[in-house]
Amino acid sequence: MTDLFNKILGAVLAFILLAGAPLIINTMNRDLTIHRSVLNEMTNFIDKVTDNGRITETDLADFHLGISSYGMAMDATLSRYMKVTNPDGAGGTYTSYVYSDDITTWNTGDILKVQVQAIDYTGAQRIQNRILHLYPAKFDQTLAGMIRK
Repeated sequence: MTDLFNKILGAVLAFILLAGAPLIINTMNRDLTIHRSVLNEMTNFIDKVTDNGRITETDLADFHLGISSYGMAMDATLSRYMKVTNPDGAGGTYTSYVYSDDITTWNTGDILKVQVQAIDYTGAQRIQNRILHLYPAKFDQTLAGMIRK
């Protein structure tokens, strides 16, 4: 009886290893590709805004469509930090950056911060989670650029 149980257990473990290893490798490679692609979308958007100094509704729609087209639902947050120069009292000045809600008008020296977070896991990540009980990290990246126009 023990021999039969060991053979069944061995067959089940062999099936799990044969099915589980490629699933992990495939999910990890696909996730890295998605991460690189989303970072590329973020970089292209920041470069476009820093070069011309404005964000149109079309640019925003294209950016949101671009980051969400890789299989994960993504949420993007855009922040503007205005460059403010103040006197320091000794005849000089100091520069600081102040958060602003207005992202329609940009001045030279302002900083655009783009934060993109995954809302949910991809289908492959969910399967990996249910079968192997691995919890991959959700996508969460922040990039920034200074307006050069």
